Amino acid sequence: PHLVLGADAMSSSSAALAFGAGAVVGAARTARRPGAHPARTGTPTGTGRVHRTNRVSSSQRWVVVTPRASSSDVGTTTSSCTDQTPPWSTLSMPVYSLATAPADSAERPSMNITTYCVPVTIKPTPRFAVALYTHTATARNMLATGRGVLQVLRKQHAGLVPLLGKQSAHDVDKITALEEAGFPVVTKHGVPTLKDALGLIELSIVSLETAGDHHVALCDVVSWENIEGQGGALYTG
Repeated sequence: PHLVLGADAMSSSSAALAFGAGAVVGAARTARRPGAHPARTGTPTGTGRVHRTNRVSSSQRWVVVTPRASSSDVGTTTSSCTDQTPPWSTLSMPVYSLATAPADSAERPSMNITTYCVPVTIKPTPRFAVALYTHTATARNMLATGRGVLQVLRKQHAGLVPLLGKQSAHDVDKITALEEAGFPVVTKHGVPTLKDALGLIELSIVSLETAGDHHVALCDVVSWENIEGQGGALYTG
């Protein structure tokens, strides 16, 4: 069976956003409060220990990306298959949690569930493409600061999907809820992270493009680390 993974509640956004000095101009102000969310769940687990750290040096570059206009030569996709499940949903994908801290101390830090995420370059600087639901606490935090920490989750974190992926930090203090559920949280790279994550990837946004109900953030890998502990990587299937 496949995990049904979600993120904070979402709505669409239309404007491409410009970066500068580690922040997105005006982006954080557009966040709207999502609606009601189901109750959280979680199960206790152990802790991990930092095993290896690698820092990637790169110069900061900010790029403005304008969404492409529709092209008349691009037709609609048709299929004779009666199964309405898209083919990519049948694949087993790694499950991440994007940890972010707000620029404003009045706002909450957040963690979400992220599966629309993939490494896209190796040299000269490793980069990830990360899809962010618009108008969520995670998107608000990362767009305001230009930074986030991608956490590689373990199998024992599957029970955290309802909390991290189906509730909003606008409504719930996820950090407190994690600790109450027996998952210790430690601050790494300036944001709260799961102590027993399999690994951490520190990201810095290079460019951003609007894509319907998501922003697609192209990010430099600033540093990464593996964390020793029990439990293999969590996948969707």
